[in-house]
Amino acid sequence: MTIKELRILPPFAIGRLGSAREPLDNYTIEDDPGRPLGFRLIKGARTLVVDERSGEISGTRTPRTVQFKQGTHIRPVAPFLEVFAVTGDDELKALNLDLLREHRLDVKKIEWRVTVANRKVVRRTANDDDLVAADTGWFSGHAPQTLRGYCRNFITPKACIEFGHARFVKPNDDFPEIRLRFTPAKGLIYGPNVTSPEQRDPVIPAQRAIYDRSKGWVRFGADDDEDKDGKQGNKKDKKRSAEAAFQNETLPPSLYAIEPPAPSWLNDNIAISRGYLDDACDGFVEVRLTLANGKALTASARICAGPPALVPDALFVRSLADDLEQVIHGPKVPADEPDEVTRARAEDIVRRAYETVRFMNVAVMNGNNFKGRPALSLDSMPEEEAADTERSIRPVMSAQTVDTLAIMALHEQVYAALRGGAAPWFLRLLRQPDEVADFTDRGRRKMPALMCGADNNYLALTHRQIDTIRKATGESLFRPPAAAKAPGPGQLTPCNLTAQLHYEAEGNPISSRPVTSVANCCPGLEVDFRAVWRRMFKGIVLREYDSLVVDVDKDCEASKRKLKGHRLLRVFPPGDKTGIPVVAQMKGPASSDPDGEIILTTDLNPAGLAALEWSNSLARVLSEHKGKRVRCDFTKDEAWELQQVREPLMEKPKNYVSFEFEVRPFFDDNTAVISKALAQAGELTQGLCSPWQNDYRECSCYYWASARPDYVNVEPTANGLSNGDNWLQKKRTGDYVPDDYTDARLIHYDDLFDNWEKWLKFQVGGRDVPKGKR
Repeated sequence: MTIKELRILPPFAIGRLGSAREPLDNYTIEDDPGRPLGFRLIKGARTLVVDERSGEISGTRTPRTVQFKQGTHIRPVAPFLEVFAVTGDDELKALNLDLLREHRLDVKKIEWRVTVANRKVVRRTANDDDLVAADTGWFSGHAPQTLRGYCRNFITPKACIEFGHARFVKPNDDFPEIRLRFTPAKGLIYGPNVTSPEQRDPVIPAQRAIYDRSKGWVRFGADDDEDKDGKQGNKKDKKRSAEAAFQNETLPPSLYAIEPPAPSWLNDNIAISRGYLDDACDGFVEVRLTLANGKALTASARICAGPPALVPDALFVRSLADDLEQVIHGPKVPADEPDEVTRARAEDIVRRAYETVRFMNVAVMNGNNFKGRPALSLDSMPEEEAADTERSIRPVMSAQTVDTLAIMALHEQVYAALRGGAAPWFLRLLRQPDEVADFTDRGRRKMPALMCGADNNYLALTHRQIDTIRKATGESLFRPPAAAKAPGPGQLTPCNLTAQLHYEAEGNPISSRPVTSVANCCPGLEVDFRAVWRRMFKGIVLREYDSLVVDVDKDCEASKRKLKGHRLLRVFPPGDKTGIPVVAQMKGPASSDPDGEIILTTDLNPAGLAALEWSNSLARVLSEHKGKRVRCDFTKDEAWELQQVREPLMEKPKNYVSFEFEVRPFFDDNTAVISKALAQAGELTQGLCSPWQNDYRECSCYYWASARPDYVNVEPTANGLSNGDNWLQKKRTGDYVPDDYTDARLIHYDDLFDNWEKWLKFQVGGRDVPKGKR
């Protein structure tokens, strides 16, 4: 039996930041059999104990209760990555000591390499000297390999950000498998050096002041006509600044910690960076095995480091796993999929919607005035929509009838109807992916309601999720009962990418898996999944949150037409005469006719243009045409700014130009690893907040309520409505404090920058985990 290829599983592992010395124990979540929609039960699972001195696994333990903190420090999630061999008979077997001996090999023939990066500054400055990257080089020993991230623009060549460490776990007779462990960093914030007492930063200790204030990324966001010192810039600097602004603009600019620490809309939309950088990262783990004949086999997997899973017993309605499954299987459910499998998956989707909405104060998220606070000052999708369309805020639903408990009851009815086989009407309530910019009352009330998806439009499920529900609601009323839970991914084989994607490496908590990561939302917490689609068409690079072409390969035919600065409008797969749009027009009621429908335009957006999210727009293109050429239509002229797009959906040839591009494969050959051609190390996190703690103040829960909760400790009141705490309240009172970014009763930016582990509270069962528990 020969070894033909290697795999690293899981192909994507999530490390979660924390400063506790001991990583989080393994745990999983299970349904409560007596409460179909109750909070999931957290169960301790078999945990591998790694001896710090030898690097061997010295034993296992199964915790009775899972402690997410050690004292005041959060325990990091440090996932294991295991090596598998594809054998001559096309089986996927764990690579272990016995298999090595069988091929006259030993552990010394195995080498590892880990490369990670933080590109958050490069994303804004377009200066490669701002890249912070760590590379262990190839190693074979079992000592921890510190991931030191260096940057050409740091104060000294020795200055670095530590992104955690990687360790080749030493196999032994009791634990003979070949595995590596990635332990992420502590969740620290780094910043610029101090050159005078008045510049002293209370958040950044001296040992973490690693960047020279004169190097450029401190205070980016100032007026283009002035440089960082307030002096007039030269023409070259202005041109570079303007181009960088269009190519590398982050949506919104306040994803970066800014001066003053508040949303940019409270400061006339001026967002000047404070120069903070974090120790989050993403990148690759590689393994190399040299066979007896001298041939070297290699494999890789992706890793990232993100915030803790602060609601460990809940899942989001649309996860990264949902989007990756759509990539693997396409937007449609196979016709031969067993009915009970489809129904179980449909019920799971509705359950996750329920789990998401119960952490939202729906009365606030609806766009109501709340406790004397005007809706304009409170983050919500209606506020977001009003800003984009330049219209007054309109509550989505009747302000008098909206409460979290009432919306939860609606989800319970949907879930019960789906399980009972009488919910065909439910499909009509789901928002279709091309309806995310439908701001009519009918469109806004579709499900998932009140939540933000990619690019600040309303959230839609994946095509595959919607088709799952379609198939489940279209079955006979006389069908057998659904399975107790959604089925597993099937047998682990070299060809079963779903099984590889969901592989549960021994010792890994569920929070290390894609099912616990939010998906194509704006922009995400663990990764910005939009970044993967930027290079989907070979030869051009698109901006992740809209259709702007920001780069063209020199040897690409489109470079002759200087396609950079144009906007992609639609894609035509072979034989498709209609085309698949990647932009839509915002529509809503006319001011004179609340029940009517018009295209919503503004001075900055005269065509009423809204970008559709890549993950759903390109689902069919990718599943049916990867490796093939498709026709793409672009605006005829440059359209760096939205006001330059006048009639984007017109069919007249004079308004657009067409080119053919090859569709890149999403995964590396025969694996479930997101292709390196699509995203390099650091690019999956480059569009996230810097530092990541800023996200917990900047974005309210209409983004990802079950991952960044809003409404906790919720109880019914005597009038049947709910009451509870804002998750960011410093003192729990049972009286919800609406977030207007200025209320002193709430945790603010510098509180989190200075001591995030103190202020961010884990939620179990919808309530704060008591100090010293779990």
